[in-house]
Amino acid sequence: MTLPTVITQLISLIDNPKTSARNVAQLISTDQALTAKILKLANSAFYGFPREIATVDLAVVVLGFETVKNLGLTVSVLERFSGQGDNSQFDRQKFWEHSIACGVAAKLLAGRLTYRVAGEAFAAGILHDIGKLILSQYFPTEFDEILQVMREEDLYIGKAEEKVLGVTHAEVGSWLAERWNLPRSLEETIAFHHAPGRVEGSAELPSLVHLADFLCRRERMPNPDPASLRSFGIHEEPRAAMKRIFAYGEQLHEEMAKAEAFTSIANSEAEEEGSESSEEGNDA
Repeated sequence: MTLPTVITQLISLIDNPKTSARNVAQLISTDQALTAKILKLANSAFYGFPREIATVDLAVVVLGFETVKNLGLTVSVLERFSGQGDNSQFDRQKFWEHSIACGVAAKLLAGRLTYRVAGEAFAAGILHDIGKLILSQYFPTEFDEILQVMREEDLYIGKAEEKVLGVTHAEVGSWLAERWNLPRSLEETIAFHHAPGRVEGSAELPSLVHLADFLCRRERMPNPDPASLRSFGIHEEPRAAMKRIFAYGEQLHEEMAKAEAFTSIANSEAEEEGSESSEEGNDA
């Protein structure tokens, strides 16, 4: 289970301080599908540029290295894990809807809580639950049991995972991030998005995604980790603080309307997989 070579190279290239915009554009241009998707996203309402971005060179300059890197990673993961999978109880479409919403919410909160890298926040929000996809794909029977335990015992998913497998999707997701050599900040966020207080050192990104998760959905979630609020200098009573976070709900709805391009990529990949499966069935 590996990332496409071009994405691995893109991450390494952008992490090199000597890299130029031209270097990045040349690498992306070697992959026509990635080029098309990055240009589609760069020209989407989500970024809202007044003029068309017609070339990868311009996209890299206008969006910036970090945003391009995180876009490439996001597109790659959407492609890798789209489709329905083998779990009748796990709705991947709803999963991606939530993941994209969490990415949008993290980007929104990054602006409101003065987190420095909004593009990183967006990618972290989209990737935070990737461990669920791994469990769904490689442990389908156990994951079905986890979902059943959640419903029957009214448990939060992390507790159900520990009961059935002895490991959580956060731990599995962080293992994958480490295997993919993702930035340490993303690996930590995936590992601790439910418990940012356990991070040693700065916990701003895990805290941001933790709060974004709450903004997107409230059912079957424990109380927020107070450390997530303290990371941004919020020391008021947790209920009052979360009321302030939830007040961004209307803005999140507006931003989600602009993020349709990301949802369409996930849906188009799922449709392509379904079409290929049908063709294979017909061939058989």
